[in-house]
Amino acid sequence: MAILELIVILIIAVTVSNVISHFIPEIPVSLFQIVIGLFLAFAFGIYVDVDSHWFMLLFIAPLLFNDAWRFPKRELWELRGPILGNAIILVLLTTLVGGFFIHLLIPQFPRSVALALAAVVSPTDPVAVQAIARRVKLPANVMHVVSGESLINDASGLVSFNTAIKATVAGTFLIGSAIGNFFWMTIVGLIVGLVIGSFVSWLRDSFDRAGLNDVVFHTVVTLVMPFIIYWIAEGVFHSSGVIAVVAGGVLSKILSDQHINARSPEISVVAVRTWEIFVYLLNGTIFVLLGIELPAAMTSIFRSTQIHTGMAIFYGVTVWFIVFAIRTVWAYGTQITYHLQHRERRVSFRTAVTSGLTGVRGAVTMAAVLTVPSVIDDGSAFPQRNLLIFVAAVVVIMSLLVATVMLPIVTKERATHDFTQPEIAEVEPTAPKKSKVDLTEAQARIFAIQIGIQVLREQQNDDNRTIVYELISRKQQTMAQIRRQLDKKNPSHNVENDRELRFVALEAQRDRLRQLLADEMISVLTYSAQTRRLDRLENLINSDQHYHISTQWLLILIRRGLRSIRIWLSDESTDKFRQETSLAITETSKAAIKALSEYMEKYNGDTVSHRMERQAAYNLIVGYRNRIENEKHDDTPEQRDLDDKNRMELEVKALNVQRETIQQLYEQGRITRQAGINIRQFINYAETAALAGRDEE
Repeated sequence: MAILELIVILIIAVTVSNVISHFIPEIPVSLFQIVIGLFLAFAFGIYVDVDSHWFMLLFIAPLLFNDAWRFPKRELWELRGPILGNAIILVLLTTLVGGFFIHLLIPQFPRSVALALAAVVSPTDPVAVQAIARRVKLPANVMHVVSGESLINDASGLVSFNTAIKATVAGTFLIGSAIGNFFWMTIVGLIVGLVIGSFVSWLRDSFDRAGLNDVVFHTVVTLVMPFIIYWIAEGVFHSSGVIAVVAGGVLSKILSDQHINARSPEISVVAVRTWEIFVYLLNGTIFVLLGIELPAAMTSIFRSTQIHTGMAIFYGVTVWFIVFAIRTVWAYGTQITYHLQHRERRVSFRTAVTSGLTGVRGAVTMAAVLTVPSVIDDGSAFPQRNLLIFVAAVVVIMSLLVATVMLPIVTKERATHDFTQPEIAEVEPTAPKKSKVDLTEAQARIFAIQIGIQVLREQQNDDNRTIVYELISRKQQTMAQIRRQLDKKNPSHNVENDRELRFVALEAQRDRLRQLLADEMISVLTYSAQTRRLDRLENLINSDQHYHISTQWLLILIRRGLRSIRIWLSDESTDKFRQETSLAITETSKAAIKALSEYMEKYNGDTVSHRMERQAAYNLIVGYRNRIENEKHDDTPEQRDLDDKNRMELEVKALNVQRETIQQLYEQGRITRQAGINIRQFINYAETAALAGRDEE
């Protein structure tokens, strides 16, 4: 298969897996990606021959660099003891003790291969843990330790893994040589990463001083850094590229933070978002590749006369339990040590089990195990390579499944924070004042948008009325989306009220359309076309959907094509049909507005239900007014340019007011600090989108 075709297939597979995960959030997306990989392998016979050096360079280097770039500095320092203990001592303990038990369990594995398997399943995957934590409220210190240790234990685990693999390939395993090789790879890799990270940061600062603040240039430099660091460390100095990448990433982040005010904020935002997309694809691709590789490993095991398939699965489950037990015992022991030293925190076996379950294996484990070479130095096959990959895959899948099932039971709490929707999450850090926080993040967003709508109304005049209605309609859609997300689990009677209002407007439009036909103001063809439009609208109302042109583009094109054919076959002219269509839309919209206004006259109370009903009616009225203004609006190049300018100015003005509103809410203590940060970030992105590509003279 051509490499470009494979890349496209992998990207599509990752995208599909995340779409499925959105609708089934209880299951980690990694499992869906493995299943999709299995489907591709079985259904289409796709097979990928993984080259170990290229795989480490293309996947491990950027993933670890991203983890290092995003490491939580404060938590890493405050919890440096537990983090370093888990990341270094626990990894070495897992490698040695786990390797010993694995060798006893699986005698087919040479001692070096058993150590390699124990080392490769020792690193934790914080991405998988966070995916599970969407449903479960994990202790904050446990999450911070897992996030912090994952930065370092990836490096320590992979160095141990590479040392064991090289010993297997060489055919000899000497403790003294292995220890010497371990320290050489670690120390030299650390130096290489720090030197190159310092050099690249100095180079970027030099370009900044020279006036080269190009966003694309700085983003490309950031993306290329891990590949350069890894290649130099591995290819030139034969040291650990993993350690070098982590060291270079941490140092680059520290130096970048020190110069953040001197560097364009746009550079930081673009670099972060680019890395998010890049890592999103890399993480997903690794698990899809795992699913593709599994059939080959399983086929070899199925056909093997030396080991039964059920025994191979048993080996994988037992290896997972060995690693889980080591981590749980370690966590319990550290609690006892801390309790004896400080006498402040009681020892909890449940917390130890929780820590053991959060040791979920993921992308780094699978990326590393897929790099195991097929042959060793003497030309013979790598001992039990397929079994090694199979057992590691079973450990990854078991860790994901058991954590998904057991963590909610062990913690006995559901998550209150939705990691998938940070913009409307309800977080509870300390507010700046002692005032009671009485607004959630979603409520504050809605309030700020309502203030922005008021500003747009105040700016309305005859020249910009169309643009104002358009912007108000967009903001109303945003508020409706937020409310739908909040009411997803607790739907209210407001849905029925909204549907009733829409039917009132719909019937008024039908009545007015029949009157226009009776008065011979429109033709039968126009009446038929508009009736079909109202029928489609009724179907959307009955199915509780909202009409969005962007999701109906294909159907719209088909309908327009059929309409053109009907016009051509009839005696009507295109211009006359357009004029009648514009008249029908204008008149039916006016009728809908009148009907909604009359309907709401009987709701003069001030209860919450009445206020929400009036707000829903007002939202519909704005939509119909927007439709009327669009029909009256001139569509010329000059007018479009003027509309673009007015749209940008009005949008920026409304967003500035929204930003000021959020700041006032925060200063009054009505929202939390994190809520304010999240909303301001959203407003900043919206402002960037409004200004994107604008080059006003």
